[in-house]
Amino acid sequence: MKLENTMVIVADLGELKVYSVKKSEGLLGNEMKTSYTLEVLNNIGYIDAHKKMGEVMSDSAGNFMGSAGEEHNRENERKKRSLKEIADDIDIIVANEKPKQFFLSFPKDMLSKLVDGLSQNTKNVLHKTVSSNLVKTDKSKILAYFE
Repeated sequence: MKLENTMVIVADLGELKVYSVKKSEGLLGNEMKTSYTLEVLNNIGYIDAHKKMGEVMSDSAGNFMGSAGEEHNRENERKKRSLKEIADDIDIIVANEKPKQFFLSFPKDMLSKLVDGLSQNTKNVLHKTVSSNLVKTDKSKILAYFE
């Protein structure tokens, strides 16, 4: 797999991590070996995604007003806004870094919605997706998910 000028983005609704793929070459015995490592470029936290609905929308000290249906609609709206914010951030990062290709990991139930929200220029360099939350995964193990 050719990984020159490749970025890896792993995200969920609460956090986005951007890595650059770095190539290393060295002799192992009599053979030249190539390996790839990830270097952190950016780490963005989305605080609002971690809050409970009652912390975001309450009339006082946690007293939430409204029906369960209204709460469900507000939660869906919060997810939509969070997805848009993450897609916008990915668009900006890709435009600034100009990778030849990038890989994206996002939770399964929302990956297609996130990809739909990306600009066409960003989609053009999106090479692989993984429908899994890899935000907490050790960076030395992330590339294996995209092989």
